[in-house]
Amino acid sequence: MVRHISAVILSAGFSERMGCFKPLMELGGQRVVERVASLHRSAGVPDIGVVVGHRADEMKAALAGLGVRTIPNSDYEKGMYASVVAGVRRLPARCRAFFIHPVDIPLVRRPTVSALISAFEQHPGKIFYPVFDGRRGHPPLIAADLATDILEFPGTGGLRTLLETHRQLAVDVPVMDEGVLLDLDTPEDRLFLTNRLKTSDIPSPAECRWLTEAICGLPDPVIAHCRAVAAVAKTLGAAVHRAGRDVDVDLVYCAGLVHDAGRGKPSHAAAGACLLETWGFPKAADIVRVHMDIAVDETLPITEAEIVFLADKLVAGDRLVGLSRRFQKKKRLYEKYPQALAAIEHRRGNALRIRTKVERITGCCLREILRDCPWGAAPVPNSADSTRVPFSPGRIRRGDGPPRSPSPGASRRKRG
Repeated sequence: MVRHISAVILSAGFSERMGCFKPLMELGGQRVVERVASLHRSAGVPDIGVVVGHRADEMKAALAGLGVRTIPNSDYEKGMYASVVAGVRRLPARCRAFFIHPVDIPLVRRPTVSALISAFEQHPGKIFYPVFDGRRGHPPLIAADLATDILEFPGTGGLRTLLETHRQLAVDVPVMDEGVLLDLDTPEDRLFLTNRLKTSDIPSPAECRWLTEAICGLPDPVIAHCRAVAAVAKTLGAAVHRAGRDVDVDLVYCAGLVHDAGRGKPSHAAAGACLLETWGFPKAADIVRVHMDIAVDETLPITEAEIVFLADKLVAGDRLVGLSRRFQKKKRLYEKYPQALAAIEHRRGNALRIRTKVERITGCCLREILRDCPWGAAPVPNSADSTRVPFSPGRIRRGDGPPRSPSPGASRRKRG
């Protein structure tokens, strides 16, 4: 349990644009207000207050038994800032910092809340914003020292305007969480968020890109390699899936995008897996953990981890190469180190066994399958071919991946 941190959930408005009352709306089998309250409870926030106004009696009944405080706001018709004031006015006396969380930002992940609290513990007295894709989102974590300023501010321009006057206190915390930007304002938003919840255990391509570029700060060549591996893995996975095997192509693609997230650290596969687990993506973590070395049983169904392993071995830098060429180069580098050579030969054998699986399942040779890769119809080198096929930057773009519906609310942030 985190000591003396509070969460103020703003849930008093009319929900006019939605056409129905958002806090009590079901999203993924759970009421929206329950989802947001449970988020903070799971992150160890000990004090959670929900500001209610419109349909207050229904809200109080819905919140009974959740271990949260209900905070009445008789001025809810005046807008969101009135709810901010009502919530801040009722903060516990010993509160050190508090989240302001609009109820219609319901897909924030628990690791995001934990990351903001951790940042506060290192730098108390500041304002901490979760940042995704270069944009600040919700919920900010605000030092309790600013409570008086919030209560005295007339509200013109909302909370955002007030916090801008304290920009010297702002700390941006990069998070692997596009949910900090996704709001629930319209029926179209609801449909998008419902679909996103179905795959919420898999990072989106945008989350993968933000992890590698902003959180890990990987060099451009490593990022280019990850994108190339992801493209090959997606093509292989799609071919296996079309052949009737139960393979998650989204998972294969996104794991490829982040498979080298731990590059530069000792035991980088384990380091990358640990990072993904920290951000709440255990499936991708399991794949990344074994992308350097994997146990292959030819009698068992093919797995997403095996597909990513093979894709990684087919790509050198950002170029597609044959397995023979890839491993010959490795052998030349380590020819004086018998133990390393044995490990290389072991990995080569695993890659060949996975290739055999793919070809047996699909009824196609690898060359034919990879003609469908995003960079075009270039042939795949066979074991005797020394030609290397570069990936075209004009065809593989940041964020490319399996089709996903665009978010109606992805470009908007709540103001105030």
